Amino acid sequence: MDIGSPGQEQFRNLEPTVRNHHIAAGLQPLMLLRSEFVHSEDLGDRGGLDTPSRDHFLQLLENADRWRRRLTHNPDSVDLGAKLAAAKDTTKPITEAENPFAGDDIQQGATGLYQLPWDFSGGDPNIPLNSSLTLSGNGRILLGAIDQTIVAWTRLNSRDRSRFITAADSLRIYQLYQQIYAYLLTFAGDENRVDVAQIEASKEPRGPENAPNRKTETPGQGT
Repeated sequence: MDIGSPGQEQFRNLEPTVRNHHIAAGLQPLMLLRSEFVHSEDLGDRGGLDTPSRDHFLQLLENADRWRRRLTHNPDSVDLGAKLAAAKDTTKPITEAENPFAGDDIQQGATGLYQLPWDFSGGDPNIPLNSSLTLSGNGRILLGAIDQTIVAWTRLNSRDRSRFITAADSLRIYQLYQQIYAYLLTFAGDENRVDVAQIEASKEPRGPENAPNRKTETPGQGT
């Protein structure tokens, strides 16, 4: 399917068409976090994530939250006339605004609809659906929280704005980031890892029917 195709499975309620380009900007670091997670061995580790993995994912989460803050509507108190004068000054270079991004001090024209530049249908091997992954219990919880947040970004009321997200929408996303953060601290790190001794029945070389304590288990043949 093409980029922006409707989602499947965990992305079934995702809205792929928005008006607000800043939704894509906010999603980009979150998509990077998801990619790093699903393409690591940690997703299927039943014992939990080690400390280096946890810290790596926390760093990516902090980057995602930094972009959320930058995209939150937050006009400053500087006189608009002074800003216009600075904008027309040919001796000054383009600089970053004091508050997140410039441009939220003045009304701009409406923009057209925009297709998010990701394929959530399962057609992109870099954005796999849950059914194609080997998920441990911890991996399922963490990935579920990440995917819930991705869907939530596309369903914000701010998706119909031309740019920026409202403070209330920003807080909604922040709460979901806090959930991911709490899961990482609770289920990840060397201090939270547990010892797992047994192989899962589904991974037995001769199939689940040969797993211990199953009625179908085949006994060894004596000589």
